[in-house]
Amino acid sequence: MIARSILPLGALAPAPGTVWDASSIDRTAVLLGPVRSQVVRYLRGCPLFLAWMEYTRDEIGGKFDVAGGSGIQSDGVYYWRVDASEYVREYGIGIPASAINHFEAMKWVPPKFDHGEYIEIFEHLDHIVGTGVAEC
Repeated sequence: MIARSILPLGALAPAPGTVWDASSIDRTAVLLGPVRSQVVRYLRGCPLFLAWMEYTRDEIGGKFDVAGGSGIQSDGVYYWRVDASEYVREYGIGIPASAINHFEAMKWVPPKFDHGEYIEIFEHLDHIVGTGVAEC
């Protein structure tokens, strides 16, 4: 198990033990311009850890659909739903300033993990937001 927690990316990730829905998304804090597109690219570029075969629909305005949208991606510090990048792209949904600072510190380049690191993150995420029964 990893020594630190992996944090939910604001309202774009399910909190441990909850079922996610878009009603918790704050639409008043909007990402604009280049930061918005950089966040979208970063989120899309990070590895998928928990893949679920669920076809999700935009719960705000019905503007997009995402195959596997409820799956979980992570950069090892934050985790989010696969469809999070679409909410940011379409609506500019804001994310915590600490996450923006982290992405900037990463020079907007998604991390790559070796097999051991990937399994460690996978098991941690499975424990907090998945089924909790994965064996690797």
